[in-house]
Amino acid sequence: MDEQITQLDRRLTSVEKEVTVLAAETASMLPRYATKEDLAKLDARVAIIQSNYATKEDLAALDHKLSARIGVAEIKLSGDIAALDCKQSADIASLRLQLAELELRLVRWLIATVITTSGVVVAAVKLWP
Repeated sequence: MDEQITQLDRRLTSVEKEVTVLAAETASMLPRYATKEDLAKLDARVAIIQSNYATKEDLAALDHKLSARIGVAEIKLSGDIAALDCKQSADIASLRLQLAELELRLVRWLIATVITTSGVVVAAVKLWP
């Protein structure tokens, strides 16, 4: 019986050594392989990165939104330009009218000055001996 116990003890010792060797080999292999937890963490990180990506639908929606805003801005700008053009035309017409009135006033002043000067010259000639 002692011999059987000794054999079992040897087998147990050899099995323990093999288990230790296998545990060491497994421990040395673990850093080279990914675990399910590692894959789950990686999937979570990839999901976060993908959520930050713009899809074609996002770009199409943004393009549509920007096109609409540009269209509204063009319409507003066209209206503003037309209003400015109308105001400018009115200002030019007003300036032309004022210029014509000023020219008429200067012509009247010139005629009055010529008549007055002529009257003074005629009076001076009549009074001259």
